[in-house]
Amino acid sequence: MRNWGIGRGKWVFVDWMGVEPGYGTEWGGAVSEGWSVPHGITLKVHEPAVDPAPVIVADRPWEQGYISPYSTFLEDGGMLRCWYENGGGIGYAESHDGVEWEKPNLGLQAWNGSTDNNLIDINRHGHGIFIDPVSAPSERYKMVSCHWTETERKVLGAISADGLHWTPLLLPIMEYQHADTQNIAHYDVERAEYILYTRQMDGNSNRRGVNRVATDSFRRFEKSVPVLENSPLDAPDVDIYCNGYSPWPGATDAHLMRLSMYERTPDTMNVHLATSRDGIAWHRPLGRNAWIETVPSAQGPYKTVYACAGVVPTGAGEWSTYVGVNRMLHNEPVERRKGAPGESGLVRAAVREDGFVSVSSRGRGGFWTVPFELNSDSIGINADILYSGFLRCQILSSSPGDVGSDTRFIRSVEGYSLEECQPIVGNQIDAPLTWNGSADLSQLRGQTVRLRFDLYKADLYAIKF
Repeated sequence: MRNWGIGRGKWVFVDWMGVEPGYGTEWGGAVSEGWSVPHGITLKVHEPAVDPAPVIVADRPWEQGYISPYSTFLEDGGMLRCWYENGGGIGYAESHDGVEWEKPNLGLQAWNGSTDNNLIDINRHGHGIFIDPVSAPSERYKMVSCHWTETERKVLGAISADGLHWTPLLLPIMEYQHADTQNIAHYDVERAEYILYTRQMDGNSNRRGVNRVATDSFRRFEKSVPVLENSPLDAPDVDIYCNGYSPWPGATDAHLMRLSMYERTPDTMNVHLATSRDGIAWHRPLGRNAWIETVPSAQGPYKTVYACAGVVPTGAGEWSTYVGVNRMLHNEPVERRKGAPGESGLVRAAVREDGFVSVSSRGRGGFWTVPFELNSDSIGINADILYSGFLRCQILSSSPGDVGSDTRFIRSVEGYSLEECQPIVGNQIDAPLTWNGSADLSQLRGQTVRLRFDLYKADLYAIKF
């Protein structure tokens, strides 16, 4: 089995991978405490802090009283950028903090005989936008969107140098794809591939789900395959409507979806969380429970809550995602979903950096990692530790290829015991692990090691190598 990316980059806890399972029973049943058994810990999903009011609302005539949740948020050179679908096309907004958004007059798209608006020069449904890190400057921004008629179902593409002036690609980038809501793509640097996630409708079961396809050319995607479908325990009238995909920012082998889950009978929508190591095998750590179930406001809760595309930094140690909300039910006519400012809009949901899932200890807990090659000179920790709690770490030597519960291959490393580790306390986004006052691990570089964590009243979000 793979150790995935532990030991390089940033390791986050989307699942139990990377945590040594240990062995709790000696062969023959001898009395013992077992070997490297994780204890006193859980995987804990953290709720976001949802703002009490939308940050982007339909307050311009050309928006025709409606803001769609099919919107993309990106960070680019310190500026936060948003492309949002509205009644008049695709609008553009920008922000420095993710809370206050400006809608600049772009002069690109005519509406009612005037170009004095913030509409970009392309109008497509279900768009998803990403920055391509390996493209020519003229194609730095790329867009995927859906196109359908009574007889055609396609995914379209477009390219741009600045995200405002767009050139549609002449041919569809994918044929025969039931993708009539938001589609999301990105470029995976490690795989050197473009990855596209689309909405799928199964003609046999009449259920929606998430499909995935990879290619080395943005111009052509072959047939996609399902990667996330309903859990067997989901109610029969629940669908995965939109995928809300994002790579976990800065992490090694970690991916996120914030799923828009449609409940057909009440005609409402809420947001679930899904995580993955490879972007192919997914699970929902909260099971059938929603991550964002409703968004309150002074006028009462919004009835539909969809996830938008993007996870962006909005402050020191803070990330924000966004959800599209509407007071109307999903299947109410479009004209009834258009109304005064505040009837629909985009709402911010903030988490701490890496704050989706943690290894959590209510009291005393601990675990060992699987063996990995140490290729960094220091280790940082993102953790939130309650008053009088602590986090400590020990480095153990581990010979390559050790298996099972044979402890002969696991040895202490002089100078890196639990007792010699300076305890980490309080709320820390990037605290260095130190032993005897030093964070320098250069003398251990290249060795196969394990880490042993000793926790008390702590949430461990990430290990940074």
